[in-house]
Amino acid sequence: MTFLSPLLIWGALLGAIPIIIHLLNRRRFRRVEWAPMKYLKLTVQRNRRRIQLEELLLLLLRVALPVLLFLALARPVLSPTGLERWVGGGGRSSEVVLIDDSLSMGYAGEDGPAFQKALQVAGALLGATPARDRCTVATASSPNAPVIHDVEASRREELAAAVSGVTQSATHAAWPAVLAGVDDVLKSCTYPTRRLTIVTDLRRAGWDADVAEMARRWADEEVVVRVVDVGSEATSNVAIESLVPLERTILAGAPSAWEAVIRNDSPRALAGAKAVLRVDDKPTEVTLPEIRPGETVRAPLSVAFAGAGPREFSLQLADDELPADSRRWAAVAVKDSLLIRLVDGEPSTEPFASEVDFLAAPLSIGVGAAEAWRVEVLTDHDDFASPRLETPDVLVLANVAAPTPEQADRLRRLVREGMGLMIFPGARTDLGLYNDLFFAADAPLLPFPFKATSDQAFRGLAIEPARPSPLERLLELKASAFERVPVRWIATVDEAAGISGDKADDVRTLARWNDPDRSPAVAERVVGDGRVLLWTTTADRAGNDWPVEPSFVMAIREAVKGASRATSAANTVTAGEPIRRVVHSSHEVTGAQLTPPEGGEPVSLPAVPQPDDPTDAEGPSARIDVADTRRAGAYRLSWEEGPLGTREDVFAANPDPRESRLERIAPGEVRKLMAPLDVDVVEARGVESLGPVGREIWRDLAAALLVLLVAEAAFAAWASRSR
Repeated sequence: MTFLSPLLIWGALLGAIPIIIHLLNRRRFRRVEWAPMKYLKLTVQRNRRRIQLEELLLLLLRVALPVLLFLALARPVLSPTGLERWVGGGGRSSEVVLIDDSLSMGYAGEDGPAFQKALQVAGALLGATPARDRCTVATASSPNAPVIHDVEASRREELAAAVSGVTQSATHAAWPAVLAGVDDVLKSCTYPTRRLTIVTDLRRAGWDADVAEMARRWADEEVVVRVVDVGSEATSNVAIESLVPLERTILAGAPSAWEAVIRNDSPRALAGAKAVLRVDDKPTEVTLPEIRPGETVRAPLSVAFAGAGPREFSLQLADDELPADSRRWAAVAVKDSLLIRLVDGEPSTEPFASEVDFLAAPLSIGVGAAEAWRVEVLTDHDDFASPRLETPDVLVLANVAAPTPEQADRLRRLVREGMGLMIFPGARTDLGLYNDLFFAADAPLLPFPFKATSDQAFRGLAIEPARPSPLERLLELKASAFERVPVRWIATVDEAAGISGDKADDVRTLARWNDPDRSPAVAERVVGDGRVLLWTTTADRAGNDWPVEPSFVMAIREAVKGASRATSAANTVTAGEPIRRVVHSSHEVTGAQLTPPEGGEPVSLPAVPQPDDPTDAEGPSARIDVADTRRAGAYRLSWEEGPLGTREDVFAANPDPRESRLERIAPGEVRKLMAPLDVDVVEARGVESLGPVGREIWRDLAAALLVLLVAEAAFAAWASRSR
């Protein structure tokens, strides 16, 4: 129980007046013994106990009357929130209010969004803090950079403006990190008595046993920690968890395949639901597959960009209780073309007599509306790995006899950086040298080492059901399309050597021959950001007749797409993660500006020149950092690059998917995690001011007072007559 007018409780002391009067009345008379008294004493003794009981009851009634009167005037409340007892006690103190501004705070229950209630509670607490104290306001998204720090509580308007200026973010509240950040703020407070109030929705995501470390320290330092729960018990939600590209390279003018991972945590099935796909701000309606309650689905998307360069797109569901996680963005650097360099180890002037002719033909076909594949042919006599040449997206070695160690070292570096490498052996290939150069124990490129060659004739191959795989599209073809392929020559490999050791998880067999040993036909190794595909037969018809089959065209094109340099995903981050753009240029980089999401005002940023790095082949560079990405959406960056003019890039910050999991954590569990710190957890649903919320009982007390008045008058009259 608490009181809305606690000072009036002192009036209950007036209940002592009847007792004082009673005691004084006992001292008003002087006893005088006279003869008839002994007869009166005999009469009085018979009624003494009854009279004393009546007097005691009458006294209690008269004491209760002023006590009840002033209790009613003090307006007692049953089941209050408990917030009011946090204000105004003790000497001077430093009050720190930590507002949870994470994404889940936007969940709108029956009482509205939790974030709005959090601002109301924070404002009420600061508004009722004694003027002698100092106040600090911080947020969970940036706990060590308070909104306002160590301000006198008497500056009410400044504190109210600070609270109202807090905006919600799309970040995740990882409470061990949040508490560690706010610890720096507590250390810098003026007064040694420090009180931290955390206003949050008590979602389980982010709370774990690691908070105990900070709790133990605060317990030793006697920091008072309180938690106000403004969350809703409801957890119904539909969220887009991610946008996943299904192709390594995104080309201008060519449709690219994506998947939207959507989770339905609501009790209702989503049937025939629509989503809006915005590509460069052009909306298109997309029909989603049915999503049952509790189910996660992968919805296919086809995204086509009209031009090359930095591009972004988003997918948005219909708004629900938590609209902030119903939209997701992706930012990609779209290429205008794909450079495929074919190294011919056995060139010829005759049509389709060269080693790479059957490769160049299918790769020269355009992709969709774009003529985006550039095919470049060199011979093994050329320095195909020269740093003076443009770095290809895919390099193909076809029956190349003997690469040099320098070429092998450069290929190894380029593959780690993302270039795709495809190897076709042949009669001129020195298999032992390839093992020495490309299957080094510390940095292998080959999936498996070569063993020998086999000229035993057989027919066909089978595609392995590995997903995802550069050849998985071939599984859509009938098996008969591969079974009839005549094979006359293959290079056998030591499969056991490739699937053992530390690098075994990076190796897969994608297709097998139909020979008695089921030898690998195509194998893959992942090296850094790149892919190496080893084909164990020739690229021409010297070793097999696959090149004249229609399935070969599809196989080569899919392999190149699956092995090519991937479109970087570095421009898509999770909200709260910093963005860094390194501009490589021999010109001075100036005038960097950032346009935040939803048409915010542009912000100027510094372009910091980087120290010269002799190992950096791209030359001088400048760094532009975007530190604050707490809002979700597209961030557009521009800068001036000397005579090259204005350059641009686009980034996307997405809601943290952990915030979409809305399971609640019980107050008792929070107290247990924070042990040995004694944490007070109270609910504050519907609180708009510091006044306690509960059932006032002054009307009940007033009715009881009226009953007592009548009872006292009746009992007094009856007791006086009975005497």
